[in-house]
Amino acid sequence: MKKLLLATALAALTAPVFAQTAFTVNGQTVSVAEQKELMKVLADRGVKDQKQQLEAARSILAQEKLIEEAAKKANIAQDPAVKALIAERKTEIYSAELVRKNAAAHPLTDADLKKTYEEVKRQYDPNEIKVRHILVKTEQEAKDIIKSLNAGGDFAAIAKEKSLDQGTAAQGGEIPFTNIRRIAIPGFAETAMALNKGSLLPVPFHSALGYHVIQLQDKREVPLPSFDALKPQIQNLAAQRQAQQYMADLMRNAKIAEAAPAKKKSSK
Repeated sequence: MKKLLLATALAALTAPVFAQTAFTVNGQTVSVAEQKELMKVLADRGVKDQKQQLEAARSILAQEKLIEEAAKKANIAQDPAVKALIAERKTEIYSAELVRKNAAAHPLTDADLKKTYEEVKRQYDPNEIKVRHILVKTEQEAKDIIKSLNAGGDFAAIAKEKSLDQGTAAQGGEIPFTNIRRIAIPGFAETAMALNKGSLLPVPFHSALGYHVIQLQDKREVPLPSFDALKPQIQNLAAQRQAQQYMADLMRNAKIAEAAPAKKKSSK
């Protein structure tokens, strides 16, 4: 909400400057302390001119009071969906700030980053494949296509005509070099990897999508780039893991138990 109000306020910075005093909005007081607090936030966000800070702060706070007043009159705060949304946003804001403070208190060292890099390296698979495939609905149709290809049929032309995979059909069924870990169809990459370059899989490959005719065009190994080359990405990954670990620790250390049912008062 403050971002929206800030944008509106900054668009009207030609308005006359107000003295830094308390003021009221439909009878609701906006204190000098509230203005100063918001001015500091604006300064941290890049608004360095104090005149602009003051104008923007007063405009934002005035709009906040008006919106709050209108929301109360409309009884919006009692709407269960609104309550849930407010709670969700509050949790997001608190989580982000807790993570930020934890990161500031425990800055990642170069050793931490290198440890993360080594973990990535252990999990990294250097294998990439370049394949062509034709996806059809039935096994018999796939078998007929394999027979046609073995007789000299044009793979690209058949893929454009018959493949159900619209993402690759226009390219003659070609899937460019892709790391095998990024191919989501279970078993597809491993099956293709087992072929020799240029070979056609002699039987249809079945997946949840249908039946695939697969031809391996090429395969290669691509080493993981060096630590220095990947350092920005490693920093982001390490920071994400640190945040996830922090939140996991909060949950692990929490004492969560079923509340005992309230005792009924005995009637005399």
